[in-house]
Amino acid sequence: MCMMEKGYVWIVGDEIASLLDSIDSSALYNMQGVLGFRTSFIDSSKSFRRYAEEEEYSNPSIYALRAYDAAWTIAEAMDKSPANATSKELFKQMLSSNFEGLSGRIRFRNTTLLKHLPTFQVINVVGENTTFGNMTMKELGPIYRPGGLQTVPKGWTSFEFDEDKPLKIGVPARGAFNLFVKVSYDQGINGSYVTGFSVEVFEAVVKRLPHRLPYVLVPFYGSYDDMVEQVYSKDLDAAVGDTEIMAYRYQYAEFSQPYLESGLIMVVTAKPDKSKERWVFLETFTRRMWLITIAMHTFIGFVIWLIEHAENPDLTRFGAVLWFSVTVLFFEHRGPLRSNLSRFVLAPWLFAILIISAGFTASLTSMLTISHLQPSVSDIDTLLRTNASVGCNRNSFIVGYLINVLGFKPKNIRKIDSINDYPDAFRNGDIQAAFFVVPHAKVFLAKYCKGFTMTGPTFKLGGFGFVINSYHFPYTVDFPLMNLL
Repeated sequence: MCMMEKGYVWIVGDEIASLLDSIDSSALYNMQGVLGFRTSFIDSSKSFRRYAEEEEYSNPSIYALRAYDAAWTIAEAMDKSPANATSKELFKQMLSSNFEGLSGRIRFRNTTLLKHLPTFQVINVVGENTTFGNMTMKELGPIYRPGGLQTVPKGWTSFEFDEDKPLKIGVPARGAFNLFVKVSYDQGINGSYVTGFSVEVFEAVVKRLPHRLPYVLVPFYGSYDDMVEQVYSKDLDAAVGDTEIMAYRYQYAEFSQPYLESGLIMVVTAKPDKSKERWVFLETFTRRMWLITIAMHTFIGFVIWLIEHAENPDLTRFGAVLWFSVTVLFFEHRGPLRSNLSRFVLAPWLFAILIISAGFTASLTSMLTISHLQPSVSDIDTLLRTNASVGCNRNSFIVGYLINVLGFKPKNIRKIDSINDYPDAFRNGDIQAAFFVVPHAKVFLAKYCKGFTMTGPTFKLGGFGFVINSYHFPYTVDFPLMNLL
C-alpha cells in the first residue's frame, strides 16, 4: 500500500516494540523508520548476566523475562516446600517470594503481584538495529523516518490545492430516489445544481476537514457501477450519492465508512387482515395470562361463596355467585358482603382487576392504532416458484443481485426509472413485488404508506458510502464522517 514511503509515520506500542530485537533482519528491513516505545529493564545486573550465560539467545523481550521470573518463582517455591506438599501449600510458598527478578522486583501482597512503575524506552528502527533513548529526544538522537525523511511529515497541510482545478465529485443523475441525490437545471446560472441528503452529508463532512477542499459536483448519467469505474479510471476523483458498499466494487475503488446502514428488502402490496382485527382484543394478553386471570377470578368467587352462603341469602344459589363474579369485573356489585373475611379476600382482587383493566385498555388501544396488513406475498420462494415478475431500480446493483444471488430469471425482472412508477407497476400487474435497499424502502413507504408493506428477510449489505480512490484522492473522510454521525 506504499505506506512506508516519505510522508508517513509509524508508531508502535509495547507489544510490538518489545519484540523488535527478536525478529530477523528481513522483517526489520521492511520497518525502517518505525518509532515505538517499550518497557525498559536492567540488563547489567548479576542475575541478568547469569541468564545471558545460560540462554542461547541473549536479547530477550520483556515478556520472555516475565516468563522466566514466573518459572523461577515456581522453582524456588518447590525447592522450599517439602516433597509431599499440597498445591495449596505450594501456592502459599509462592506468595512468600521476595527477590529481584529479571523483569523487576517479585513480591506479592494479598495474592497479587506488587507492580512497580515501569520505565520506557523510545526506539527507532534504523538499518538492522534499533536505536533507543530513555524517553528523551536528546538521548535518542536524530529520528530516521520512513523513506529517509529528516523533517516531521506535515500530513494534510502538505497538500496544495489548486482552486482552478477543483476535484471532480460524481453524483448519480438518474437515481430512482431523488431524496438522496437530485440533479436540477437552473436557467439562471445556465447549469445544473445538486441537492439531496447524500450531498448534504458530504458537504457537512467537507466542512469538518482541517483544510479547504475545492470540488465541483459532476452529474453522472450512467449506472452506479459505471460511476464507480469512472473513479477507478480517474475520470472522477470521488463519487457521492446513495451508493451501496459492495464487495465486487472494491476492485475499482475504495469506500468511506458507511453513513447510512442498509440491506435489501422486499416491498409488496397489502390489505387489512379482517380476521386479526375481529379478534384483536384476545391478543392483548397471552393465553397463559388469560387462563390465570379466569382461574383466579373463579377461585375468588368460589371462596366468597363458601364464606357467605350460610349467612347471605343473596349468594346461596350458584347462578347468583356467577353473576356476582361478573359484576365484580365492572365494579357493579351491589349486594353487600356480610362477612369481614369476604371483604378481606375481595379487596386485593379488586385492586388486581383495576391494574389488569388498565393494562388491557392500554394494550388494546395501541393495537387498534396499528393497522393489521396482510402482505400479498410472504416470501421470496413464492415469487421464484410462480415465476412472478419483480421490479427494482434500473441503474442499481439490485438487478445483478436478484439474478446472481437470489436466482431470479432476467426475463422476470422489470427495471423501473422512478419511485413514482412503482405504484402504477403494482396496480397494472406488471410486478408482484419490488426490491429496494432499506433506506429507499422507507422513503417509498413514507410516500405511499397506504396499500404497501415490507415483508420477507432483510439481506444485510454494506451501507451507503462515498466512493474514493486513495491513490489520487489523498484525503480521508472517515474521521470527520464518524464525528458527524
